[in-house]
Amino acid sequence: MNDRPALTREDLKAIHDRNRGDEDVVALLWEIHRLRALALRSHDFFRQPPTSTTGTIMAQSLFRLLEEEPVVKEQPKL
Repeated sequence: MNDRPALTREDLKAIHDRNRGDEDVVALLWEIHRLRALALRSHDFFRQPPTSTTGTIMAQSLFRLLEEEPVVKEQPKL
């Protein structure tokens, strides 16, 4: 997507420490936290065999989570 390296947990903590009083920065960091959790769930899903019962349940759960994401809701329906 771009040439910037991905931010690590340590990078995000340093940003938080530098901007403790800034409500906008805190809100953005919470959104990043939420999206990182979604990335971890997605990663767990793709580690499961696609034909397993667990894989099916995880796929349904992940799909429901993704359907509720603002970026998905905001995307024009084609």
